[in-house]
Amino acid sequence: MFAGIGPALVDYIHYIDEYPKRGGHAVVKKSVRMAGGAGANVVCGLAKYGVKCRFYSTVGKDEDARFFAESMVGVELRLNVTHEKTGKVDIFVDKDGERTFFVHPNASGIVELKIDDKDYKEVDYFYLDPFPSKDSFSVQLGIAKNAKSFGKCVILSLTYPYVIMGFERVKEILKFTNIAITSQPEFELLGVAEDVVLRYVDILVITLGKKGSKVITAEEEHYQPAFKVENVVDTTGAGDAFAVGFLYGYIKGYDLTTCLKLGNYIASYNIQHFGARNYPDLKDLMRILNDEKE
Repeated sequence: MFAGIGPALVDYIHYIDEYPKRGGHAVVKKSVRMAGGAGANVVCGLAKYGVKCRFYSTVGKDEDARFFAESMVGVELRLNVTHEKTGKVDIFVDKDGERTFFVHPNASGIVELKIDDKDYKEVDYFYLDPFPSKDSFSVQLGIAKNAKSFGKCVILSLTYPYVIMGFERVKEILKFTNIAITSQPEFELLGVAEDVVLRYVDILVITLGKKGSKVITAEEEHYQPAFKVENVVDTTGAGDAFAVGFLYGYIKGYDLTTCLKLGNYIASYNIQHFGARNYPDLKDLMRILNDEKE
């Protein structure tokens, strides 16, 4: 079983032509509501491809909590109510698909999760996605330690909330991490070389935006170019979509180069649609895998 542990968020996405200068204004052309949260996006994608998934998080007592729960199709939910309101994100997306986030933590800022020994025995993969909370790191550090003590695979979404803490702090959780997934800009904020991170993790995955992605281990390094996309509509969730493809390949036992290719493919598909949870059908993934074999 694959478990995601991260914030349950509802995205309110607002589409504009371009960002105004500070103090200016922009006209919102359209607004939509979609369930989000990076960890939630990843488990939804994996569940679509037949992976048994569970999601641990915190929600409010509001209608957004119901909306979020209904969005998690095929995922076993372990949600704890910690606030009146569910976490919310206002996202502004311009005509080039670039987005800016404004987060209202609400319940996701109060990280009280119900995970016991039974959970650690049942779950094989733990995917840790930072909560917008001062307690996120310490809570997920404890989960990583426990998961490793049970011999489970720990996957860390090494994103902005953690990298800005600095490497000396982050390495505390990397000691209990098997796979770290990050973007090039976020990795650069750590201020260390790749081989330093590899002293702690088995696999380091770095997304490179339009250039593609790469994976590094102590023994090997692989790069895969991005798939060509003519029309970028919305880059929201591109990194999550990549993680879905990479981790699907990893869980199914494919080589790391193929895992990168699957991640790049799903990311390229996702950014041609509005919102974060746009994943191609499994038959399309199989086509990519068959092309790889040929």
